[in-house]
Amino acid sequence: MYQTDTIIALGSNLGNSIFNLSSAIKELRKIGNVSKIADVYISEPYGYKHQDNFYNTAILLKTNKQPLELINIINKIEKKLKKNKRIINGPRNIDIDIIFYGKNKYSFNNLIIPHPRAIDRDFVLIPILDIDPLLKHPTEKKSIKTLSAKLEKNYIIKKLSYRNLI
Repeated sequence: MYQTDTIIALGSNLGNSIFNLSSAIKELRKIGNVSKIADVYISEPYGYKHQDNFYNTAILLKTNKQPLELINIINKIEKKLKKNKRIINGPRNIDIDIIFYGKNKYSFNNLIIPHPRAIDRDFVLIPILDIDPLLKHPTEKKSIKTLSAKLEKNYIIKKLSYRNLI
């Protein structure tokens, strides 16, 4: 079975966020090849403001898992790593989202790919630029660089090397 290039975004703002991101990446390696890891970006909270800053990154996962199977595995990883999400856009140990699944569009229940809110968030788009600076959004038909440049609000306040995750 062929492998699909899947962009996955990860975030954490509870506990040791670098460890949480590293642990999630370690778990994702069990279901495919993590061929690229973006730098880590510290960003102000999106939505709910009364919480610590987030640590965000993204990975390129080459996997033969189909989207529904992949999201079920991701949900199990989040549970294992104690996501602890109690408030929408609130604090959590880990958050893992499928942003792109190849160039495919996918919608089933609550799983929508490309992720519908990714284009509004620099802490999602900028790490994707680290992975592939020429990538075009499958439905917007614009480059990630163009989409990130047009954002009205920026949340990123600091960049750390991806080497912190290895």
